[in-house]
Amino acid sequence: MKKRYLLIGALFLFACNGRLDEMRPHNMAEAESYLGSFNNIVNATSGLYGQFLMQAGGYSESHHYHGTYHVLGEFRGNNVIFAEAFPAQNGFMPSSDYLRAPDAHFFLNSDQKSQSYAWAMWAKSQQLILGASRNIIAIDKLFEETVNPDEKRDLVRLKGENAFLRGLMIFNATNVFGRPFWDNPDVNLGIPLDVEATADMLPRNTVRECFEQAVADFKLAASCLPDERSDRTFANKVASFGMLSRVYLYMGGLPESPNEEYNRLAAVYADSTFSLVNDVVEVLRGEELKDLYDNPKTNKEILFAFFTGNFPSGIGNAVHGYYSWSGYESEASSSVFCCEISRDYEKIMDKENDLRWKYFTEPSVRHAGRFSTTKYNGGADRVFDDYYSFICPSVFIRAGEVVLNRAEAYAKLGEDAKALRDLNEIRGRAGLEELSGLSGDNLFEEIFTERRRELAFEALTYYDYVRNGLTMKREEVSVSYSNYTGAQYNEIDPKTSRRTVCLIPAEELLLNDKLKQNDY
Repeated sequence: MKKRYLLIGALFLFACNGRLDEMRPHNMAEAESYLGSFNNIVNATSGLYGQFLMQAGGYSESHHYHGTYHVLGEFRGNNVIFAEAFPAQNGFMPSSDYLRAPDAHFFLNSDQKSQSYAWAMWAKSQQLILGASRNIIAIDKLFEETVNPDEKRDLVRLKGENAFLRGLMIFNATNVFGRPFWDNPDVNLGIPLDVEATADMLPRNTVRECFEQAVADFKLAASCLPDERSDRTFANKVASFGMLSRVYLYMGGLPESPNEEYNRLAAVYADSTFSLVNDVVEVLRGEELKDLYDNPKTNKEILFAFFTGNFPSGIGNAVHGYYSWSGYESEASSSVFCCEISRDYEKIMDKENDLRWKYFTEPSVRHAGRFSTTKYNGGADRVFDDYYSFICPSVFIRAGEVVLNRAEAYAKLGEDAKALRDLNEIRGRAGLEELSGLSGDNLFEEIFTERRRELAFEALTYYDYVRNGLTMKREEVSVSYSNYTGAQYNEIDPKTSRRTVCLIPAEELLLNDKLKQNDY
């Protein structure tokens, strides 16, 4: 059934992407009519998965959701550095590419569509939230009308998939545009929540309302999706539990003032991720660890990933090009790619013993003495002679993170022995010796550093700093943009800096006068 869903959805996606991008209230009746049949709900649900690949509004090839998510979560951290400027095209540097680069890395935080990734995150999130909401409403209506038990079962699964995707969009966008949960979540604003699928111009909901909606969606998804081994490039029950562990951890407060209820729930849902009867979730060990980023369809550690292998040949992962060559293999050594592993990250790694350094880094083919990550090097697809794209996955959540979610939650609950057990599980599988005798702040700091080691280049480190209220400082500044190397662009204190969140795109403010711009 899943393969049929995707095939139909891919056709629907590439034929109708323009119409989906331009959805406004005037076509509400058309959408309701279209979603009146089971097959069309299948099409529309599959189309949502496809939107991870398609550009926001067709504006720029850099505006894929998975690429935008990565840039905003990873380039604002301290694991990577721009070793060279973003490449010129046809001999010149397009202003949009040039300006987006320092925006992501140095927090220039523009509200202009051509100068920031924030617009793509806003537009694509709103598009998918509206689409998922319409699908859920249509599914509920059709469920009441149909008498076919197999169709009812499939409708429940489809509802779970739409709920998962909506929750993911809400949670990610709220972290981009809203202040962290520890800072007045009942007052500070997140994003508009069009869960009723009105397609109206709505005001922004509070950060608390956004987090609570994400929680409700992931719980709904977990209740609808079956307890079975599934293709991890589709929403599934264990991914829903894993995301609940993450959301509650983000609600869990600062290290010095944790929220007991939310940290307890983060630990509970981490446990749930590993407790299903008919599914298997494992932290890969030994030689198996090498395959962690190869194929999310069968990988026991990956819970949910975007995978261009679901789509026609020749469509590669946009993230790969940030870290390594793509295109003509004969030009690999002279290809321009921007990101290298920072010296900041190198300093926290045991290069002799840590399997993560051994398996997931390599000497740069462009910059002597520097290193690149290989997490996005899988799935080389020969499009034609000498030309390759890379269909490697972008992992949104995996079991290794969930174990560390639980470790941090236990540390904030004061249950040091349990926290240390989980910390040592991740260290042990990476080939590092166990730690002992840690407690309190020292234990939290070790868990935080281990998250940097384990989750580097997966768009999570920056948010770890922000949600814990910790100052993020780059000891190494970029050599590529000499005008943007001041301390104000390489250090951020989430408790004081307005650069913690992105500005609402100016174009959206013109379209919707109910929106309020971020002023912090």
